[in-house]
Amino acid sequence: MTNPICSRAISSHHVDELRTGWQLADTAADSIGFEQLAAAALQWRDASVPGTLASSLHPDLNEPGNYDRRDWWYRVTFAAPAGRGSQSVCHRLRFEGLATLAEVWLNGIPLLSTSNMFCSDVVDVTGQLQESNTLVIRFRALETALELKRPRPRWKTALVQHQNLRWFRTTLLGRIPAWTPPIEPVGPWRPVQLETVATVDVTALDLQTRLDGTTGVVSVHAHIQALQETPTAATLVVGEHRHALDMTCNGQAHAISGRCEIPNAPLWWPNTHGGQPLLPCRLEISIGTSVITIDCGRIGFKSVQVNRSGGAVEFIINGVPVFCRGACWTVNDILSLAGSDESLRQKLQLARDANINMLRIGGTMTYEQDAFFRLCDELGILVWQDFMFANMDYPVADPDFHASIVRETRQQLDLLQKHVCVAAYCAGSEIEQQAAMMGLPASEWTNPFFAEELPQLCAQLHAGIPWFRNSPSEGALPFHVGTGISHYYGVGAYRRPLSDAKHAGVKFASECLGIANVPEPDTMALLLDGKLLAPHHPRWKARVARDAGSGYDFEDIRDFYLREIFQLDPIQLRSENPERYYALSRAVSGEVMLRTFAEWRRANNPSAGGLIWFYQDLWPGAGWGIIDSENRPKAAWHYVRRAWAPRAILITDDGLDGIRLQLCNDSADAFEADIELGLLQHGKVKTLERRLTRTLAPRSVAELSVDEIVGHFTDCNYAYRFGPAGHDTIYCRLIASGSGQVVAEDVYMPLRKIAAMVEPHQIHTTVTALAEGGVELTLSADALLQDVTFTGTDYVPDADHFHVVPGRHYQIRFRPAHAAAKKFKAYLGALNLWESVTLRDR
Repeated sequence: MTNPICSRAISSHHVDELRTGWQLADTAADSIGFEQLAAAALQWRDASVPGTLASSLHPDLNEPGNYDRRDWWYRVTFAAPAGRGSQSVCHRLRFEGLATLAEVWLNGIPLLSTSNMFCSDVVDVTGQLQESNTLVIRFRALETALELKRPRPRWKTALVQHQNLRWFRTTLLGRIPAWTPPIEPVGPWRPVQLETVATVDVTALDLQTRLDGTTGVVSVHAHIQALQETPTAATLVVGEHRHALDMTCNGQAHAISGRCEIPNAPLWWPNTHGGQPLLPCRLEISIGTSVITIDCGRIGFKSVQVNRSGGAVEFIINGVPVFCRGACWTVNDILSLAGSDESLRQKLQLARDANINMLRIGGTMTYEQDAFFRLCDELGILVWQDFMFANMDYPVADPDFHASIVRETRQQLDLLQKHVCVAAYCAGSEIEQQAAMMGLPASEWTNPFFAEELPQLCAQLHAGIPWFRNSPSEGALPFHVGTGISHYYGVGAYRRPLSDAKHAGVKFASECLGIANVPEPDTMALLLDGKLLAPHHPRWKARVARDAGSGYDFEDIRDFYLREIFQLDPIQLRSENPERYYALSRAVSGEVMLRTFAEWRRANNPSAGGLIWFYQDLWPGAGWGIIDSENRPKAAWHYVRRAWAPRAILITDDGLDGIRLQLCNDSADAFEADIELGLLQHGKVKTLERRLTRTLAPRSVAELSVDEIVGHFTDCNYAYRFGPAGHDTIYCRLIASGSGQVVAEDVYMPLRKIAAMVEPHQIHTTVTALAEGGVELTLSADALLQDVTFTGTDYVPDADHFHVVPGRHYQIRFRPAHAAAKKFKAYLGALNLWESVTLRDR
């Protein structure tokens, strides 16, 4: 991706991305130098740039890459750009990211040495270009550097195998043995570009936006270098607004500053709460009779504060408290660390479709490309940005290391400051937690860079964005969940009952609910040539997430909740019927997440947000993600989509105080709703039904007691247990009063059992072809269907993993998954359906 200030739209700035013609070869660590390269008998092969070794070599993800053990050489030949030799033209090579210990030569001359994969480097090569040019990059073996003796850390971490990784600015992806593929990212993972600059060169650009009441303010500070004529004026253009900027000159160097005010600026909202208006922004530099345009992208306006009273962490966007829901982003593609623009858009569109309004980029991952933030701006997804520090005791007092991380920080903030989606900065992940768990006193949990310098840089280069010192942090111990930022795994790794989410007092979970989520059958088939893998198969278990040093994995965690929710023995189930075990396991993940967020969204719960640990899996298998590595939503995605809907009705179980309904309305408008409540026995006998009308206030959560609605004792959640249960299913619906449209529905089975089995003849379906392509299924059933799924189809349904309540007709639309999709056919299944039902477009 081209940096906006280096856009091809700039008439004085041309960018050629060096993408083709690359080759790579490897040598033993430190076995040859550049001088011996030409004479060495190396096996050169084609390479993908930008990308890592893995994206060129396409390794078996089950086998260690061991890329850190060898030196890797890249080379490419390119022609000189037009204008070479002109005194008024400047040529530069830009390296957006080299992972990690890299040396660069151009035409045999040393050009660059770098050791921070997160930094970009720009080198003036005007005097070195020839008609034909050869660029060579050597990536030195990181393992050799790791073996050098260095000062001991104050604590150690089991997250990585080599404690000296703390000295090197590289991603931990591929180097965390417990839950990432063993493929170390090495190579030119970001673009290599040849820039040609004429007329004017933008050497620095600081552009920030803020809200002052209802006025949008854009502040700009820029430095430009005149290569030909002297600039005479500068103008900032935002939408239809133009504002003349101040300009001071010092020879050919010019400083530009000023601000533009937009009265009644359109407000940017997270997608759950409103729209995402964005305005085009550019600088215009007048030189003689010409105007040079510098594209600054599209910008938006929001205010963001955090309510911290009583240990709370509640984001206030444009004056409105926002319940933040979402997940922790991993990476678009584990092999290249970038992936395609199409895949990135698909992932983020799925996030918006799931009603995600916040993604966190955690300190164990890597900084994202500009395209990621542009899409989050467009789609209304807030971004919590960690800096890339995690678990380790970083040597911030070392002068070289300190200089490197300051440069890294400045570059990242220069990129992020113009993006309205950015909502929080955080020093990193589990650093304070790791130190505290190793028994160190609070005075040893942090360092001056994290505590003082890093927040000051954020305040300077992206003013007004909330800052958090670490994730998690605060409380008597940083991993306590009742104050500040928490990593909540009470429901999850620590196997607390589902009711723990009600009582734990979580204020904001920047990580939560790590569960090994089983993917859909099509993704499972990738693991072993289309065959169903037994749960004990080594290849399956190798992909199940685990914590290093623990005696369990996260499939064990899921099995704990399978037993709690369905009262079944998971060991017996997976031994006797693996396919049913996987089907139930998918539903378990979804139910655990839905019930947790139902508690956190209720009016009297102190939680103001939760981010599931992993949005997407790194590779096929039962990872933590709610979408898999192939961009297919898992069952959990469908369940939380309902829990996170802007208008939702959710059931919470208060034990002896009965069942309560949570009525959520995130919209700015009041909502006239009919609320329907029903109880079923054996999944089909309606023992009670009530309907009432309520007006849901804007930006509100209201709570209704089922006992109050019913008006007499029913023991609706079977808490008192006076004799046999009178019903086994509770359902509720939120219906638009005017249109009768069902906006949301929730179904809860308090007996913790699978619903009564249903015969296929009790299912009623009609498939209708749609003029715009695809089909619409009308579905009803004579009895409750639990966790309805669609398999064996080239079509994608707009609803999946949902319950069907008898007496209601459900419309599900299917669109072709790809251009080669055949005539519609699918198989409808459910947890309590004796056999699947075939669906066809006749």
